[in-house]
Amino acid sequence: MTMNIIKDFALQLALIAMIVFAYQLLSAGRFNRDRDKNIILSVLFGGSILLCMSFPAWFASDYRVDIRIIPLLLGALYGSWGIGLFLAALIVVYRVFIGVDLGLYTSVLTLLLTMPVILFCQRFFARAKKSGRIQIALLLLLFYCLVGITTEYLVRGISFLAAFQVHFIHIIINIVAVLFFTALNETIKDIISKNQQLQLEAKDAEIAFLRSQIKPHFLYNALNSIAALCHDEPRRAEALTIDLSKYLKSGFDFEQLATLTTLEYELELVQAYVNIEKARFGSKLSVEYDIRANLEAPIPPLILQPLVENAIRHGLMTDWQGGTVKICVRQKTDSTISFAVEDNGCGMSEVKQQEIFNPDIKKKGIGLRNTSQRLQLLYGKGLKVESTEGQGTKVFFDIPVGPIKQSEEVEAWCEPLSSMMKNYP
Repeated sequence: MTMNIIKDFALQLALIAMIVFAYQLLSAGRFNRDRDKNIILSVLFGGSILLCMSFPAWFASDYRVDIRIIPLLLGALYGSWGIGLFLAALIVVYRVFIGVDLGLYTSVLTLLLTMPVILFCQRFFARAKKSGRIQIALLLLLFYCLVGITTEYLVRGISFLAAFQVHFIHIIINIVAVLFFTALNETIKDIISKNQQLQLEAKDAEIAFLRSQIKPHFLYNALNSIAALCHDEPRRAEALTIDLSKYLKSGFDFEQLATLTTLEYELELVQAYVNIEKARFGSKLSVEYDIRANLEAPIPPLILQPLVENAIRHGLMTDWQGGTVKICVRQKTDSTISFAVEDNGCGMSEVKQQEIFNPDIKKKGIGLRNTSQRLQLLYGKGLKVESTEGQGTKVFFDIPVGPIKQSEEVEAWCEPLSSMMKNYP
C-alpha cells in the first residue's frame, strides 16, 4: 500500500514539474503586461491543482490525499493575491464537484485559516532573496500542514497523533516538493536573468561599435571640407573649424557611452554639419527644417545627422544641379516622435536599397546601415525608405519618447534657425 501511495504522489509531482517548466519557458520571453502574467499563472497552476486532485493517493476507501498545496503555494507567492484567491476558490469548487463529505469541510476550513496568512506573506516573499524565499515557502507549507492536521482532528474526530501518523508521508513529500520546486524556480529565474543581462551587454557593445564607426565617417568628410577652403577662403575655414569644434563639444559629450541625448543637441549636430557642407557646395545645397517636437525629448545620439549626410552626399551632390533636403521632426503623440529626411536628388532602385542595408563589411557607406541597425537594437524597428530613381529619397522612422512641452518653445527655436540658414553665405 505504501508503494502505491508513493507512486500516486510521484505522478502528482511529475504533473507539477511539467507545469513549473512550462511557466518558466513562457516567462523567459517576458510578459508584456502583469495581466498576461496573471492569466498564465492562473491557467497553469489552476490546471496543476485540478490534475493533483484528480489523481489522489488513497489512504482508505473514503480518505484521499493530494499535494494541491504545492501549486497553490507557488501560484499565490509568485503571482498576485487575486491568483491566490482564484486557486483557493478553484479547490473548493472542484471539491464540491467531487462530492460533499467530511473531506470538503476539512478543505474549506483549512483554506479559510491558511490563505490570509499566505497572502499576507506574499509581500515579504516578493522582496526576499533566493534563500529567504525558500524559507518563507517552507514555513508556510508547515503551517498549512499543521492547520490541516488540526482540522482533521476537529472535523473527523481523529486524534492529533493519529492524524500526524497518517499524514507523515504526505508531509515529507510536501516538504521535499516545496524545497525542490522553489529552489528550481529561483535557479531558472537566475539563469534567465543572467542570460538577459548578457544580451543587454552584447547589445550595448554592438551599439558602441556602430557609433564608433559613424564618428570617424563624419569627421573625415568635415575635415576634407575645411581643408578645401583653407587656401582660398581661410576666414571661412576658420569659421567652419569653430562649427566643427561646437559639433565635437555637443556631439561627443557622452559619458561612458550613454545611449541618449536630446533632440536639441542632435539638431545642433545637424546644423554644424549643414554649415560645413553649404560652405563647400554653396547655392547648390538648400536645407529646409520642419521641427514640431519637444527639444528636450531623449533620443539616441547621431540618428539624424548620418541621414542628412547621406541625403546630401549621395542624394543631391551626385548631380551637378544639387537640390533640397527637408528635415522633418514631428510629435505624433505624447509618446512618439517621427523623423524624416527627404531629398529631391537622384533616388535609388530597390536593388540599391537592398545593397545599402546588407551588412557587407567591405562597403564604405555605413551611415544608413548603422543607423538602421542601432534603431533596430534599441527599439526593434529600423529605418524605412521610400525612393524613386530620378525623383528623390525619403528616409523615416519613429521612436518612443516622453510627453511634449509647450509649442512656443519649438517655434522660438525654429524661427532663428530657419532665418539663419537662409542668410548663410
